[in-house]
Amino acid sequence: MTTIDIVVPCYNEEEGLEHFVLETNKVIDTLPEYSFRYILVNDGSRDKTYLVMKKLAQQFDNVKYISFSRNFGKEAAMYAGMQHSTADYVIVMDADLQHPPAVFPQLIDAVVNEGYDCCATKRDEREGESAFRGLFSKLFFKLSNKLTDVSMPYGAMDYRIMSRQMVDSIMELSEVQRFSKGIFSWVGFNTKWISFKTVERQLGKTTWKFSSLFKYAIDGIACFSVAPLRFIALMGAIISGGALIYILITLIQTLIFGINTPGYVTLLCATLFLGGIMEFSIGILGEYIGRIYMETKDRPIYIIHHTNLDDEEKGDE
Repeated sequence: MTTIDIVVPCYNEEEGLEHFVLETNKVIDTLPEYSFRYILVNDGSRDKTYLVMKKLAQQFDNVKYISFSRNFGKEAAMYAGMQHSTADYVIVMDADLQHPPAVFPQLIDAVVNEGYDCCATKRDEREGESAFRGLFSKLFFKLSNKLTDVSMPYGAMDYRIMSRQMVDSIMELSEVQRFSKGIFSWVGFNTKWISFKTVERQLGKTTWKFSSLFKYAIDGIACFSVAPLRFIALMGAIISGGALIYILITLIQTLIFGINTPGYVTLLCATLFLGGIMEFSIGILGEYIGRIYMETKDRPIYIIHHTNLDDEEKGDE
């Protein structure tokens, strides 16, 4: 029987996690030809998410969980779930039901019957989303596609199903600073995109803030592009050229035409302008140096505190 693991990162999902499993089970029951297993990953939740996971594991034999020692982030949670998956196919989705389980048949049909290695989802529109956030999202996808060597359609989401071969390839990319959307695209493989309309979550509260989304966007560009560094070099060349032209003009005005050019205004403007450019440039350089620093530490991407996957392995023995 074809096996499918469902990897679900969870952070403060106490209110909605049980509802998510029950709703997903309704879809799973309509697909008896496949064997499903949950891998719920507790990303250092501050509520009782871990206790809900334990309860669900006692209630359903196919519910497995991993609980981190602290919050390592959604990227680490997805990586941990995929690393511990053993099935023929792996589904990655959120626990808030904004990634509807009803799409399972389409996802599975694409990889099992149509020959795709991956079937991913993208959103058409989102109810309740502010115009500013929607504009920021569109700008990110446009910049990312132009500046990086990975291509993602607008509205691309982490919700997808992948073949065992694709998951194994993703596991070979073990960098600490992870951007899964880019990694999914970078490894290649034949991907089919399907779209659906997302809605606001019904239970629990979203943990995503604009500051988190902004940091996520920076990670997406910095992880797959050196274009900002090249931009600094180009900007430096333009400023140097402009300064040289200005010096020549000033010399000509003074030596040939005898025009007395007051220097304090131009000196002040040049100092402030160049100071801002230098701070901006140092910030970009610091972003990349910081990433190099974190990677050279070779720290683990996550640390497991509790899991019932060990019990499953002992049972296999």
